[in-house]
Amino acid sequence: MTRPAAVVAWVLTALAVTFFDSDPIAQAVVLVGAWVLLARRHVEGRRLSPLAIGLAVLGAATVAVNGLLSHTGATVVFMLPSWMPIVGGPVTAEGFASGGAIALGLVTAVSVTAALSVVIEPTDLVDALPGALHHAGAALGAALNLVPATAASVVAVRDAQRLRGWRARGVRAMVDLAVPVLLGAIDRSVQLAESMEARAFGAGRRTRATGGERSAGLVAVAAAGVLAVGIAALARASGTAAWYPYPVPTVPSVAPLALAPAALVAVAGAALPRERA
Repeated sequence: MTRPAAVVAWVLTALAVTFFDSDPIAQAVVLVGAWVLLARRHVEGRRLSPLAIGLAVLGAATVAVNGLLSHTGATVVFMLPSWMPIVGGPVTAEGFASGGAIALGLVTAVSVTAALSVVIEPTDLVDALPGALHHAGAALGAALNLVPATAASVVAVRDAQRLRGWRARGVRAMVDLAVPVLLGAIDRSVQLAESMEARAFGAGRRTRATGGERSAGLVAVAAAGVLAVGIAALARASGTAAWYPYPVPTVPSVAPLALAPAALVAVAGAALPRERA
């Protein structure tokens, strides 16, 4: 299992680099690094295909919406009738280019953040946080576990209903599916509350089952993160890492100062240390 503290440090670093460096090539490098990490270190049983499909839909929708709603730019692709509300007017290549840049940033940020729920268990994430953030971390861990638990519940309830002759037809059929899922979520919440109470959650200072020793790999990932963020901030201040689609799209920068932070993040993700057996 990958060390939770190292994953958290990597996620924060990758998000910072994505924010500072708006160059599409650099963001693409971070995106590739994120998916290499997800593919190599995902927890057994966590499927990546729903995440990939959701991100593809998100990216395509962002490009389409921005392209149709942004009427700014010099390169007109086609014209929509002016009587059409909101979308009427010139549709430009710059609008689609801007939508592509926005979509790439969103997909990269979501892919990076997905490591918190795909690569490590929520309980391990809570244990990696400092004691002062224990309560907030418990709430975060429960929230991160909500989506996969609900998805698994939907599949289980759907299969059970189909064995009883249920078919998805109309709104009533969706109610037949939603009610058991909701009741199951409430039951899991009650069980979680009882488990936390049985373990005296909030009654005193938290204890750990294992020590929080640092490893050379964890220190290396943290050092690479600090270096990457520093270079990204320097590149942003110098204007090297900035890319704008207006008034006419330009070729993204391939300057070493712009690509170095993203490359460091990708390499650090591939080298994340594992827990000792």
